[in-house]
Amino acid sequence: MSVQRFFTMFTLLTLFLAWLAANAAHTVWVETRRFFWERRTARRPDGLLPGAASFRVGDGPVAVLFIHGFADTPCVWQRMAKRLAAKGPFTCRAMRLSGSAEPAARAKKQSLQLWRAQIADELVRLRETHTAVWLAGHSMGGALALDIALRHPDLVAGVAVFAPLIGVSRKRSPLLPPGAWFRIARVALCLSPTFESPFSADGVAADDPSFTYKRDRFIPFCVYRGLFELIRSNRGQAGRFQKPLFAVTAGHDSVVDTAASLRWLAGCPGPKEIRELPDTGHVIPLEPGWESLADGLATFILCMGESVYAKGVAAPGRDASPRRPRTVRGTVPTDNRG
Repeated sequence: MSVQRFFTMFTLLTLFLAWLAANAAHTVWVETRRFFWERRTARRPDGLLPGAASFRVGDGPVAVLFIHGFADTPCVWQRMAKRLAAKGPFTCRAMRLSGSAEPAARAKKQSLQLWRAQIADELVRLRETHTAVWLAGHSMGGALALDIALRHPDLVAGVAVFAPLIGVSRKRSPLLPPGAWFRIARVALCLSPTFESPFSADGVAADDPSFTYKRDRFIPFCVYRGLFELIRSNRGQAGRFQKPLFAVTAGHDSVVDTAASLRWLAGCPGPKEIRELPDTGHVIPLEPGWESLADGLATFILCMGESVYAKGVAAPGRDASPRRPRTVRGTVPTDNRG
């Protein structure tokens, strides 16, 4: 064996061993931190984080299916769902995406295909008992709502999205786009099954520190894979979206590429109302002004709906007469009266 060939093989072997060592070190680090986090976390008997189960409020003829975002739980919708159900003829169902808030062994089974099937099943069941079904989603849940409405238009009357994840913001991604970092990580750390979430393990309402709940801290790699697959699937599909659309974007968003979301939303030809909130953070349901957004969504649904399910009931202070789509820019006023 020539000296040059020997050094080539030695270099390749060294690189391979370094790659294995990096994967092993990352896995040990993350799994150790996850182990101690789990010891400090009290789970329900079914393995879910506290307050993470799906819930339902209201008993109206119009169903609204709420979908949470990445590393989150249905609890993020608790306040908006309750207010919406109290303000109009709505049944609000906040679903938990499969794998979310579950132990690692179950969480690692998540996939975009599984989420799509789960949401479609929820839609079918709600459609059997309600006159119309709307989808509402935050962040990744908003992207899923758009995706499902494109795939099952006959099941969906309209969609509401809050900070929809059309693209990932570069604010937390130095040098390269987030998609590029994901592709690098997929190769460099392909033996590591779990990553630690960059977000807080506790969801806390900005306007009410007493409203708090537990979120996922350790996210399986398959969730990131499903997220970027979803982004690719929605890319270039705005022109096909014909359903009524209520959208809210956040100006202080370090997670979602707000400019990309606005471009996508502008390309939707159907009736729509877009609210741009320059002083609002990413988790819009936990930000001040959520009451006004819930009331605005109620009004929009009733305006877009047929009298057969509107039942002549309008959102507070509004009538149910049709109106032209509009774009609203500015801060939503906070209404703490109820």
